[in-house]
Amino acid sequence: MFPTWKENPLFTAMLFLVSLALFVYLGEKSFETMQITKHLDRPTPLEHTFIVEGIGKSMMVPDVAAMTFSISSTDITVADAQKQNSAKMNAMTEKIKATGIADADLQTKDYSAYEKTEWNPQKQISVSVGWVVSQSLEVKIRDSKNISTVVEIAGQNGSTSISGPSFTVDDPLKYEAIAREKGLADAKQKAEFIAKSLNLSIDRAIGYTEYQESAQGPIPYMSEKMGGAASSAPNISIGTQELKLHTTVTYLLKQ
Repeated sequence: MFPTWKENPLFTAMLFLVSLALFVYLGEKSFETMQITKHLDRPTPLEHTFIVEGIGKSMMVPDVAAMTFSISSTDITVADAQKQNSAKMNAMTEKIKATGIADADLQTKDYSAYEKTEWNPQKQISVSVGWVVSQSLEVKIRDSKNISTVVEIAGQNGSTSISGPSFTVDDPLKYEAIAREKGLADAKQKAEFIAKSLNLSIDRAIGYTEYQESAQGPIPYMSEKMGGAASSAPNISIGTQELKLHTTVTYLLKQ
């Protein structure tokens, strides 16, 4: 317990002064906190801002072509059909790899085996006419000069179904950066024109959003043909794809 005023007047006076100083200090801090909170909660008046949309475009040159080659085999037993199918697929795969396709760009898909039956009208039952085994190989071709060659190899080595190519860009970020730069420049130019027309001045940008439209394409610009006149390789148009980025910038006006 603290001594009373009569017991120790000096100590009691010092304790009172310390308590008073602490009370004043905490009061000032509480007031500062309230002012900061009040300022943070206060939104920028809408009449002091305006929003402008800019559009940036970038033409992407596809550097990856995805194609799928399927082989279907039929035999009396499932084991024989599998053996036949595997031999054809393995041979085709090795020849495709010989063109420089990496193992990482080859993927087996949709392996299936089923018994094929036909209706026997005399016996009034479905009878087995053998087994069908099929599998598909998805190939990513990173050198456009190899597309026609790979397609030709698949056609000459037992492929019963060929689909593609589906063109994509391996690294779209560099094209997005180009479109974003153009979009921001477009938004800034529009904002400066609007502000000048209204006898206003721009302080700074205070908000930004963006969204990307789906890439459009292909727009053919070249054709590759491999193997000479006697070759069965098709003409492949690589084309380009348009990347369009919408940039929305909120500007604060000078007061």
